[in-house]
Amino acid sequence: MSAILLANVNVWLDIIFVTLEILVFIVFFVVHLGVSIPTGRFRKQWIEKKWPKHDWRAPALPKLIHFQHLVMMLLLGLSGMYIRFPFFEGGRTAMRYVHYVAMVIVGINFLWRLWYAFYSKERDYKEFAIGKKDLATLLGVVAYYTYFSNDKPHVAKYNVMQKMAYDMFGLLMIAQGFTGLALLTQPFLFGTSPRELLIGWWLGPLVGGTAMAGAWIRVVHYAINWLFIIITTVHIYLAAGIDLPCTLDFFGLKKLETDPNAYHHDHDDDHDDHHADAPALSPAAAEAD
Repeated sequence: MSAILLANVNVWLDIIFVTLEILVFIVFFVVHLGVSIPTGRFRKQWIEKKWPKHDWRAPALPKLIHFQHLVMMLLLGLSGMYIRFPFFEGGRTAMRYVHYVAMVIVGINFLWRLWYAFYSKERDYKEFAIGKKDLATLLGVVAYYTYFSNDKPHVAKYNVMQKMAYDMFGLLMIAQGFTGLALLTQPFLFGTSPRELLIGWWLGPLVGGTAMAGAWIRVVHYAINWLFIIITTVHIYLAAGIDLPCTLDFFGLKKLETDPNAYHHDHDDDHDDHHADAPALSPAAAEAD
């Protein structure tokens, strides 16, 4: 019975997430981009080159971490999809090693980014915290992205929707790392595998054994993989479509021109006030659009 249920869940996951990805692509790359033409925003940005101004430019280290993270996440997605749906013969072993290597690099990058956020001289963990002022601008930011307003509220370096996305990305990274390790069956500590250490002792008895626990964790791992794909699709669209100069700067293709008076206020003072009551949430591995 459990095996049949598991098989049905896997089939429905494929149907649901493929459908969601198609819908997300249509909504953003067709509908949202299309609406930008009659509203004049497309002409303003892509023809007149009037992109959002910035009073800061991201340092080099976060850009490097971001680039490495992006490449490794693409490799993880590609290799993970191949492991589930082999689209050419003879590559399963090689793809598994690609997946493992990329996983290790992503993990190191994530820890590196956390160190940078909390302990480096340029620590920026407060930039990802969501405070009262951020929440107060939520409707305004939504209105801007949905073309109901041409005014984009500015409180800090990242708007509230960016912060929510980055914080969620960080939590998903932790969950994906846990579920990924829980899929490993090779004994490494006193003859015990990561699967047995992480889920076998508590989830196994609930679902019918360690092997079945691993099968259900694989479902979770696969679902999170799709969430990353969907979030990345939206991230790419917004990064290039809403603020192309910042995106080009992040990849070292063109230096971002900054304007100290871009937002007509002292950014640091506003930032300090803004985060006086904000929780110190973990920053996401991904960087700004």
